[in-house]
Formats: sequence, structure tokens, C-alpha cells
Amino acid sequence: MYGPENLRTYGILLRASRVLISAERVAGREILKFPGGGTEANETPEQGLIREFHEECSILIRPLRLLHAPGTLLSPWTHTNYTPMYYLVEGEGEVSTPAHEPVEMRFLTPDEAIASGLMADPEILALKRALVR
Repeated sequence: MYGPENLRTYGILLRASRVLISAERVAGREILKFPGGGTEANETPEQGLIREFHEECSILIRPLRLLHAPGTLLSPWTHTNYTPMYYLVEGEGEVSTPAHEPVEMRFLTPDEAIASGLMADPEILALKRALVR
């Protein structure tokens, strides 16, 4: 089956004027991104996003709309190609990361996330689009 190179789906979950952020270590560097990750061969982007959110955050989400799909890019962190897709999502329940997941989930204000200097440009653009109602 043919698909985009290294398809990765990410979800923007907003609660009380804050956004859920995943703090991770990628290629030896601390970064901030949205929960999500690789889409498996038998999944749609939305199915992969739902699975990734459940694995990383222990909550069930529903994708609401595609915010940003910039095409295949070169990762500033790993220097490999990836094809990200960013969705606005909704979900209820308490965010809880399983011990085996090497991420830290936290809610930040959008301004805190953007000003951190730890987010890649596609994440910032997707977040700005999520904030436009």
C-alpha cells in the first residue's frame, strides 16, 4: 500500500484556554509537540490519532477537523522526512500517561507553548489555526 512518507498524526486538545502538550526527548533534544505519532499501515490518519492518544494519554478522543497538513517535511529534530497532519480534537477524562511511555503530558497556555522555543514551525501554525474559532 502506498502512502505518505512516515505519516504522523497529532491532535490539539484545548481545555480552559490551555493546550495539551507532550514534552519529549527526540534525537537527544528536549522538544514540545502535540500527542500523536506514527500511523500504522492498516489505519486511517484519524484511527492512528485515536490509538496514539489512548496509548499516550489514556483518553478517548474524537477528531473534529483537520487543521494543517503541510506535506512531507524534513524534521528539524531528526533530520529525516516525515508527513505530519494536525487535527483539532475533543476528549473527556483525566489525562494520564502510562509509565512505559517516555513522554510528559501537560497543559500550557498557547503563548507559553509557542514562546518556549521547543516547538517546530508546523506545530505552531497548527496551534494558531486551532485558536481561530
